[in-house]
Amino acid sequence: MQLAHVQWESFIDFPGRVAAVVWTVGCNLRCPFCYNGELVLPRLAKALPEISPERILAQLKERAGFLDGFAITGGEPTLHQDLADFLAEVKGLGLAVKLDTNGTNPDVLAGLLERGLVDYVALDVKAPFPRYPEFTGVDRDVTGAVQESIALLRERAPDYELRTTAAPGLAETDIEVIAQAVRGVKRYVLQPFFVPQGKELIDPSWAARPHLDEETLRSLARRLSALVPCQVRA
Repeated sequence: MQLAHVQWESFIDFPGRVAAVVWTVGCNLRCPFCYNGELVLPRLAKALPEISPERILAQLKERAGFLDGFAITGGEPTLHQDLADFLAEVKGLGLAVKLDTNGTNPDVLAGLLERGLVDYVALDVKAPFPRYPEFTGVDRDVTGAVQESIALLRERAPDYELRTTAAPGLAETDIEVIAQAVRGVKRYVLQPFFVPQGKELIDPSWAARPHLDEETLRSLARRLSALVPCQVRA
């Protein structure tokens, strides 16, 4: 497993918990609005320093009295064959585990849920399913896998959320379509789009495109709550 970044203390990445966060390298999507190009594009990933899983586990053990959670994000963590073994080690330290995923590997997700290795899953729904190629940057159809993962969460996950970043080009009607498609889920979170200072999008031209602001998203979330529990996380 290739790990590139770590944040030893976060109060926002794992709802209700103080968590360490690690970022895995590698992704099977190429979302043009993504600002973590160094985790996604192989040519940029080569320059990243590698952080060994053993170092992470050792540091987590030292912080176990303060932390009560661990979040793993990316990139796409489910691409790594040793993910389950790593999370089993984390769980062995008494920490709750949150997984961030794009939902394209339902078999891996099912295995993690079956072994009780994740306590909370955040699954990104990138766009209305018919528009996935545009917003994921890949031609192959991944929507069936994503929908299978959503069904797994509804049936087996201890806790979870679906979330959509209001990427440039997504209109209110698009997010309404998503909400209709995921009716019955436990929680749907909207996130405003932004580009952190010093970061560049995978497709830089998307940065200049109009996008829904936070105020609009909050109004939209109130309306969508009639369909699905919905909130904005800024």
